[in-house]
Amino acid sequence: MKRAFLTVLLLLVLTPPLQAADVSKKVRDLPIIKSLFGTEVQVVEANDLGSIYEVVAAMPGRDKQILYVTKDGRYLISGGNLINKDKMNLTKDRFDQVNKVDVSKLPLQDAITITRGNGAKKLYLFTDVDCPYCRKSYEWLKTQTDYTLYVFFYPLPMHPQAVEKSVKILCDKDPVAALDAGHTDHGPSGEKCEAGEQLLQKHKATADAMGVNSTPLFIMDSGVKMGGFNQRALEAYLKK
Repeated sequence: MKRAFLTVLLLLVLTPPLQAADVSKKVRDLPIIKSLFGTEVQVVEANDLGSIYEVVAAMPGRDKQILYVTKDGRYLISGGNLINKDKMNLTKDRFDQVNKVDVSKLPLQDAITITRGNGAKKLYLFTDVDCPYCRKSYEWLKTQTDYTLYVFFYPLPMHPQAVEKSVKILCDKDPVAALDAGHTDHGPSGEKCEAGEQLLQKHKATADAMGVNSTPLFIMDSGVKMGGFNQRALEAYLKK
């Protein structure tokens, strides 16, 4: 399905909504949905917003997407932001909500745990040690305090050395120090081991289960995901 990147500013016209099951069925039956979605994309939820339908679509290997369909079934709006009269970005809010992670299911015993200060704020990170923005975010986090960081590795195919570096870090007796070295060009100095390779596979499986497909990816204690290195948002979260 081709995505059209539009910025859509709409005022919601509230009308009595249909039952959720009825809306979902009606949206699934629209010719434009059947034509553009094919078999790989599924409508997992649909809501009547009055003027248009909101569609929550599940796509393999990606976060759920928020789309909109005109009620006459003629147009699908993809990649836009729905803004209400109070200037709230409803699309982003819904995206965060439908893609929330149940952090209680994260296998924290597999993660590298770093505690700074009182460790009160919890932050979960999926990272690639050779990813430039992963390095920037990691170095910035070292300047902050009063949080506990749980680190999982997700080496990207574009960084072929990241797998070996990740294994060496997981094998090290001091994985935090090795992680510091791993974010530099010379990398960690230790050796690989079978236990580290197995643990990296667990990290990857966890990432896949959480819908991770890029790095860095942070998860807040609320379960909301934050992709990339958004320093302002991270700082606000840590100081909240």
